[in-house]
Amino acid sequence: MDIVDFLSDRLNEDEAAARKLLGDPSVSEAGKWYERRLLLECESKRKLLIIVESARQTALTTMVRGPLGDTPQWIPELIEWTTKSLNALALPYSEHPDFEPEWLAGM
Repeated sequence: MDIVDFLSDRLNEDEAAARKLLGDPSVSEAGKWYERRLLLECESKRKLLIIVESARQTALTTMVRGPLGDTPQWIPELIEWTTKSLNALALPYSEHPDFEPEWLAGM
């Protein structure tokens, strides 16, 4: 499983759990505050995921066809920061059965 797919699935699960608890009348106001905050965190992480994945795809495309369609160019700094960013976003889910241990490497 690709890390981006893994993270998208986890964010979907977190959002679903938060929405379910927000609909539960037995949840305290403090609990509802936490769940609303979790929804905002999911939204911000999803936006960050889109930004990082876009940068990663741009770097990969540039490596394949070059910046102006010329000779391919290796951009290790861009690949490195996008990889580290995605790995950091995955860290809270390290106990999930689909988590790949190599995502912890280099953090």
